[in-house]
Amino acid sequence: MGVAETRIYPINTGWLEADLGTYIFWKGPAGKKYWNPVYCHYVDTGEHKILIDTGLCDEERATLYHHRCEKRGCLEVHDHLEQKLGVSCDEIDAIIFTHLHWDHVQNMKRFKNARYIAPKAEIEMAYNPLPLYYRTYECGILGIEPAYAGCVFEAVEDECEIFPGITMFHTPGHSVGHMAVTVATTAGDIVIAGDAIFVERNLDPNPAEQWRYWVPARFVNSFEGWKSVEEIDKRADYVLPCHDEAANARSHVFPYAGMPLRRRRQSIPGFKFYFGDMPANMANKIAPAMSAKEAEVFISNLVDPKDMAEY
Repeated sequence: MGVAETRIYPINTGWLEADLGTYIFWKGPAGKKYWNPVYCHYVDTGEHKILIDTGLCDEERATLYHHRCEKRGCLEVHDHLEQKLGVSCDEIDAIIFTHLHWDHVQNMKRFKNARYIAPKAEIEMAYNPLPLYYRTYECGILGIEPAYAGCVFEAVEDECEIFPGITMFHTPGHSVGHMAVTVATTAGDIVIAGDAIFVERNLDPNPAEQWRYWVPARFVNSFEGWKSVEEIDKRADYVLPCHDEAANARSHVFPYAGMPLRRRRQSIPGFKFYFGDMPANMANKIAPAMSAKEAEVFISNLVDPKDMAEY
């Protein structure tokens, strides 16, 4: 049991309306609305059955307290597991939370045998949120009971391997304690990014600003947020962001034959990294730099966020 057996199943729990300029892309087309999916992920290693985040609640609650929501036939996580994948809630060994924002934690109490594993800084913020984030963490002061009320978490403070081949690493910025999850597979390392990036396009440049990454706009700390995007770029052969339909819907299961792999930390002329190079144990995985001609073609083919479909 291990890497050879490991499979990841994306679960879309519904759609939320967000703004392309104040959420999805920093300096993006503010005012243009974008319907983004809310995925969580079921990981079966052959030995352990694990959820990474648990996604949305029902449409009415989400719209009332948070963002306009449409389920569009999507099931909540526990129903999806049982009806689509034949997995009972009682079979789930653990839930790993990338962070504890409201759209990543719903229905967690359905999984009565699961360990609840979350970043230490997220647990602390969730139970004593900065007033600006009362609603984001569904603070009781607003008369909302958070999904994790009464739950006991295992706190993760440092990067660590939670199960063989499944590692949590620091990606703060979107939230104070955010951690992404690397899942080792036969095709390479798949990073389940939570909200460290919203869509794959966040990993590509913003040509107008000469940014190496067009990072999201929804951050508590932009410095850490940029660093976290670089960290994902260093580690991922494939990325599954929570709010990207294209990345998650290429297959019902990952890895799959013909899965497109990323070029890790590829230098592009004219677009600078800010933080250090690849860690020593990953140095051999850095992609060759683009030539000036390759970069010209690549940049010319990038999608401008203002042209993104609203789904």
